Amino acid sequence: MTTLATQTKPKLISLTTTGTWVGQASTDITAGEFNFRVSEPTGLGGNNSGPNPFQYLIGAFEGCIAVVIETVAAERGYEIDGVDIEITGTLDLRGFEGVEGVSPHFQTVIGSVKITADLDIEQFGVLVNETERRCPIYNLIKDAGVTPQIEWSIEKNTK
Repeated sequence: MTTLATQTKPKLISLTTTGTWVGQASTDITAGEFNFRVSEPTGLGGNNSGPNPFQYLIGAFEGCIAVVIETVAAERGYEIDGVDIEITGTLDLRGFEGVEGVSPHFQTVIGSVKITADLDIEQFGVLVNETERRCPIYNLIKDAGVTPQIEWSIEKNTK
């Protein structure tokens, strides 16, 4: 079993993106070799030409969960057949609008993760605990004071 838990020296990486505002509450982003647009819906002054920042954050959270599940499973020798994730973040737009005392970040983050695999209950518990412990975006949201409420389930592979 390969594990990163024994590393004692920092393994720091820096990630850089560039953004160019294109008007109408929209920004074109370059991240390495990828380009994408972040935009707001028309109701918030945008032109709805791309997902809004919170949609990207939720999508990134889902992607992060999946990557950590895959990583932990590989380290432990677990075979994963599928992962389905649905996350909903709720925010109070008054924070964005500048209302004093209302946080502009998510108020709640609720979701579900369904893993298809032939794991016993102990293996499944390890996978869930390690994923929540090691997922950077899970912990970023949690450190903002909003602990994600994720319902984890496992479905045995019927192949």
